[in-house]
Amino acid sequence: AGGSEITMPALSSTMTEGKIVEWSKSVGDKVSPGEIVMVVESDKADMDVEAYDEGYVSAILVQEGEAAPVGAPVAILVPSPDMVGQTSAPAAPVAAAAAPAPGAAAPAPAAAGKPDVPSAEVFMPALSSTMTEGKIVEWSKSVGDAIDVGETLMVVESDKADMDVEAFEAGYLAAILVQEGDAAPVGAPVGIVVASESDIGKIQDWVSSGGQAQAGAAAAPAPAAAAPA
Repeated sequence: AGGSEITMPALSSTMTEGKIVEWSKSVGDKVSPGEIVMVVESDKADMDVEAYDEGYVSAILVQEGEAAPVGAPVAILVPSPDMVGQTSAPAAPVAAAAAPAPGAAAPAPAAAGKPDVPSAEVFMPALSSTMTEGKIVEWSKSVGDAIDVGETLMVVESDKADMDVEAFEAGYLAAILVQEGDAAPVGAPVGIVVASESDIGKIQDWVSSGGQAQAGAAAAPAPAAAAPA
């Protein structure tokens, strides 16, 4: 009793399983929130996966070089070093976080009047297994700013902690759909990124005319993973 799981996180909207490239912690090691516990190879890139909870690694269930489906337990944490190796049945799943996160990995859906420009929506990520919505604490980028892969786009308050959400694709922030202090359901679009700086005005005009509401209704959720702030 008293154990919790580290699960394989969804590092992109298309990822179904991940391969553990490297464990950064060994059995018996203490883990603190925000510490890297493993490196995972997804269908997009190799990413660092960080811990949410404090504890000690009791067991590694998936070894380096092996793959596991998204959501599957890959390790067990226990609250005390005396319990290491004694816990085989976790009490409750503990979602892991990852960086960089696919904050803009899904193409924006078509809607009436939407400019025909290369764009992608930034979605509210699932920062824990129990999170249903998140509040934007801060936008780290403003409309018009260039975004590089791995840069922090925003800070989101979940039911667990405040976390940085990072970009998975390069581009320019064309629109902010959910303002600082406002909340959005997991999977809802909160911003739009375009490939070309010259397209920012077209997206701004479209959003101002209410086109974004149609896109939001048609958007398929593409939750992003994120790193603890």
